[in-house]
Parts: sequence; structure tokens; C-alpha cells
Amino acid sequence: MTPRRTAVGTEPRSHLRRPSQAMGGLTSLVIGWLVAVGPSTATATPRKTGLVVIPAASAPIDVVPNTIFVNRCVGGCTIKFGTIDDARTHTSTIPTGGTHAVTEFAWGDAEWAEVLQCMKDVYSPYAVTVTDVQPAPTVDYNEAIVAGTAQEIGVSSDFSGFAPIMANCNPVDHAISFSFANMFTDPFERAHEICWTAAQEVGHTYGLDHAFERFDGVSACNDPMTYRSDCGGQKFFRDEVAKCGEYEARPCRCSNQQNSHEWLSTVIGEATSNTAPTVSVLSPVAGAAIANGSVIHALAGAPRGVETVELWLNGYRWLSVPGAAFGPTGQPTTDYPLTLPAEVPDGVIDIVVVAKDDLDVATTATTVTVTKGAPCETADTCAAGQHCEVGKCFWDPPTGVTGDACEYDQFCANARCDTIDGESFCTEDCRGSGTSTCPEGLECLNMGNGGRCWLPDSSGCCSSGRGTPWAPLAFGALVLGLAVRRRR
Repeated sequence: MTPRRTAVGTEPRSHLRRPSQAMGGLTSLVIGWLVAVGPSTATATPRKTGLVVIPAASAPIDVVPNTIFVNRCVGGCTIKFGTIDDARTHTSTIPTGGTHAVTEFAWGDAEWAEVLQCMKDVYSPYAVTVTDVQPAPTVDYNEAIVAGTAQEIGVSSDFSGFAPIMANCNPVDHAISFSFANMFTDPFERAHEICWTAAQEVGHTYGLDHAFERFDGVSACNDPMTYRSDCGGQKFFRDEVAKCGEYEARPCRCSNQQNSHEWLSTVIGEATSNTAPTVSVLSPVAGAAIANGSVIHALAGAPRGVETVELWLNGYRWLSVPGAAFGPTGQPTTDYPLTLPAEVPDGVIDIVVVAKDDLDVATTATTVTVTKGAPCETADTCAAGQHCEVGKCFWDPPTGVTGDACEYDQFCANARCDTIDGESFCTEDCRGSGTSTCPEGLECLNMGNGGRCWLPDSSGCCSSGRGTPWAPLAFGALVLGLAVRRRR
């Protein structure tokens, strides 16, 4: 079947893209605006992007491509129109009929290396190889042509990218996507802009829709599947549940919501991200004396952005703060001030700072040993449950699981020891009434500040002193709240 492509009228929007429109029949064309991120956006030329929807029945997939061939078209590429996509023969459903010559990447070797490394970083959490060397015909791969201009394949000169997408959101085997790199003439952030476009077009070939905002209302501007440019820098597929859309929210193509990281992890498979954070302790220095109210300064940054910075003292996490906001050039490397909690007992203290990104990839700073007050001599001067050795107050590693009796938070694996009616147990968060989200024998009770897994009373329900069962309204509100921010 030949995909039917129909021209769509456009309306300039300062820095966002146009929403998709079904064009009738089994195939459609979606176009919109993309503008460079950064200080030059006011003068940047708006460019449209598009995709062609392939009828699901016309191209059943038997394998998921595990290689992405990023092609700079050295010496030029020859692309021919066809009714199916096949990177092995350079046949694509996207160009107008006939054969087309695409000129090679125009910005030199150094900038190409930056674009290629960016693509490798963006796709590093997934079981896929990113290369600019053409794979053998026996390899299952998708091709990202990162070169040329839109006119060279017979589409409007406004277009900056184009990709095929399956109607049922399955991956397209041996797909060809186009990112018209030679149209990005402003050198400011150009490599990131080209990478953003290429990562999005390849994402479409694996079935991803456009991302608009998270369920907590935060912009999806740091995910490559977005059209939004209210933050900049390098973009990565985020482990966040998001609403789809171009410049307003809408249901996603194949579901009501989308988690781009989870989608690719499921479709392609997971791998180890090569974008770990960097972190170091700026102050205090080793051997320093500190006191209540002292501030530990840690410098942290990450290609994906820092999600949290944690302060660990003698093996226990005392504090966790969120990462800095994303701005016009992404999230800057930031000095995080961590105020020493007043409850920290005196003694010798090993300070450890851990920085994590949104995938929980963590980097630990070099330990800095300081002294607060005088070194402990016995556990009498330490916090509840702590030991004292070589002048340090510390807790044993937690062993309490949900439902175990406890005397202090640090005994519990979830660091939560709750007390009701004089009884203390290790608890964990839960949602809804009953035991479906709790370990066997425990019940999810409404504690006023969220649900806790707790021992039911002898009647099989709960007394007024132990909290109340979840009302349908409370249950619905909590489910929505949990859907806002999923954690792996």
C-alpha cells in the first residue's frame, strides 16, 4: 500500500509546533514547528517536522532493530521512494516519488563527533548500538539520515525532520528517518539541536509519540520527544509519566499517557547509561571541625541532569535535596548547600555526598572525615540505636522489614517506624484499602498523610485509633498522585 500524504496548512507559532491532524484513510501526515533553543530563539527561523503513519497490517515486525545507523551521507546519499521502508536499499516512504540526492553533513568532523556522541549518550540506557558505520545487511537496524535539507527529498523547505511511525506504535523494521542537519545554520547549541531532532525522529520509528508535560504539570521540555523549547541543553528520554501533545495536552496515540524511558526499555531492552553524574565535596575539608548549622557544599552535575543530591553521614542518609531547575541551556552544574541536621550527634563523621540522575544512576563523592564536637566514647551520647566505635556514632545496616516491631526509624529498611496505640512497626507506603499493595497479612490504612501497610485488628478491619479505611475519593486522589511521579 502506498502511504497517502496530504499537504496541511500551517500557522506560525513563535516557538512551538503544530498539533497532529489525521488526514483520512489509513495514513496521515503530522507537521509542526521547531525552533532552536537558547538566546538566539527570537531570531531563529521556525522549521516544521513531520511523520508518516504506516498502516499496521502493511509492515508486520518480527524483530526489534537493535542498531541505529546515524548516517552523515559522506559524499552524498541516494534515496528512492517506495511503498515500504528498507534502510538496506535506501528505500523510504517519506520522499516524493522518484530518486533523490541528499548532500552530506555540512558542519565538519568535530561537530559530527559531537552529534554522534550525543546520540550515543541519549540511547545509552537501552540495548541498542549507535554507530555511524553502515551495518551489514544481515543486521536489524534503523537508519537516521542526519544530513541534507528537506528540499532534497521533495518536501517543503520548512521541514527539519521526518520519520515513519506505525499506526499501532510497534517499531518499524529497517526504517529511515530524516533530520535535515544542513538547515541548522546557527552554531549556538547546533549540535544539541540536531541531536534533539535525530533522537526524536528515531524515537518515532520505535513507536514513541510527542511528549507535552508530566502529570504534575511540569514541562516535558527536557525529553527529546517534546516540541517544547522552554528549557534547553541535551535532552534525554525521561522516566516520567507524561501527557502527549505538541503545544497542548492530548491522549497519546496508543494509550492515554507515555513514559518514554519505560517504553524504550520495554521495546528495545535496558542497558547501562554512560551519563553518570559528577559530584565532589567543596567544603568542609578533611580534618575540619563542624557544628550544628554547618553547611556542606557539594558541586554536582550530570548530562541528564541531577535528580537528587543526598547527604550520608557515617553510612546513613540524613538529607536529600532535589536537583536544580532546567534553564535555557539545560541544568547547570550547581553548588548544593546541605545544612547539617540538628539531630546529628557529636563525634567523628564521615561525610559522603551522592548525586543521582532521573534513572537513579548514582555517583559517590570522595569521603571527607570531620569532627563535630568531641569524638564519642560510649553510645550514651549517640542517637537511639546507634553504636560508638573509634569516635563515630553509627547505626547498623537496617534489617527491619514491613511489619517488624521497631524502636527507631533507622532499624527499618524503609526508614519508617510508625507508632499507633503504643505499638511500633516498620511500615511502607501503600495505596487503596485492603492488602493488594501490602505484604501478606498487612492492610493499607489511611494515616492522614498517606497510606501505610499496617497490621489489621482482630475484627479484620481497623479501629478509629489505627486510622480509617480508604474512601473511594481518597483512593482516587492518591492513585492520581502516585501516577504523577513514577519511580523505577
